[in-house]
Amino acid sequence: MTQFSEKWKPEKGEKRLETARKALLPGEDVWFLGACNNLRPMANEIAVTPLRVLALSGPDIKFQARHDEVASVCTNGKKETLEVTCNDGRSMLFKMVPRADHAALEHYISYGRATPPPQTLLDEFAAARSAEAEGLARVSAAAEGNWPHTRVKGKLSRKASEAILRQCHGAEQPWLILTSSGGAGTLVAFDDRLAIIKTGGMTSLMAGSLGGERAATFHFVDITGIEYNSGFVTGVLEVLTPSYSGGANKDFWRGSNRSRNADSNDPWTLSNCLPLPKSEYNAAIADVQELKARIGRVKQPTIQVPAPQPPASEGLADQLQKLAALRDSGVLSDEEFSSAKARLLSQ
Repeated sequence: MTQFSEKWKPEKGEKRLETARKALLPGEDVWFLGACNNLRPMANEIAVTPLRVLALSGPDIKFQARHDEVASVCTNGKKETLEVTCNDGRSMLFKMVPRADHAALEHYISYGRATPPPQTLLDEFAAARSAEAEGLARVSAAAEGNWPHTRVKGKLSRKASEAILRQCHGAEQPWLILTSSGGAGTLVAFDDRLAIIKTGGMTSLMAGSLGGERAATFHFVDITGIEYNSGFVTGVLEVLTPSYSGGANKDFWRGSNRSRNADSNDPWTLSNCLPLPKSEYNAAIADVQELKARIGRVKQPTIQVPAPQPPASEGLADQLQKLAALRDSGVLSDEEFSSAKARLLSQ
């Protein structure tokens, strides 16, 4: 059973615990969950489990130390702080920790340091660390443009690479990455879907989401067309779906000179549009044609032909009726009919 901060009502504690569990390993209990207030790193909860001490911001882990890594724990009632120092020199100063919670925190951390955690938790922790290391390696490789199974067109930023990795399922990699110059965004294509991603400093500014990200995923089965409209130099690649029907052409000039998000036809801010210079489109036209072909193949109806069923075996009544017809036509004598009938009845 979890002990909550003295300042929380039980209902608030249960609600916070429900969110905190999203950051935990399978089967990891929470001995204590309480409040703190840190800006660097941003954290508003401190949790103690049978395995570790955690600083949490909602479902995100901002700091963690296994009990066997903790060298010392120091509380300051006057300043309402709790500092956890690790053997490797790492430390976390939890601020604005209610004085009434200090005794419980010291108790649970001390108990955790003296009690070996379940082996299942250690195994889960090792697997999570391995997956995290693999993910960081993938991010690092992607940031350096290392996509071994992908056609990469244009210069890819680290922010865009990280956004593409978030679009991948597990170890999946896209087969096409098309980045527009001038900070317009990136199109990334998988086997069953594509995404248009607008992230990074200049790109998010032009997309009307300064400091954030605008990313939209379009499954091939929902795409009705890929359209490219251009002038002499500039152009726009547009993904058409039932939600983005292309009722108004998203040319480069319509609304693009107005303030961000001021015009519903601005291709820089629209999630289904990628401003793409004509020269870059021409260089990638073979890839765009293949993308259209892949979309077409996915949208082709699948006809399932039922397997042929073996003929149904005749029932006893049908077989007797046929024997009677053979006897009545003179093909079988009465003795032959009687003998055949007896064989059927004996089966």
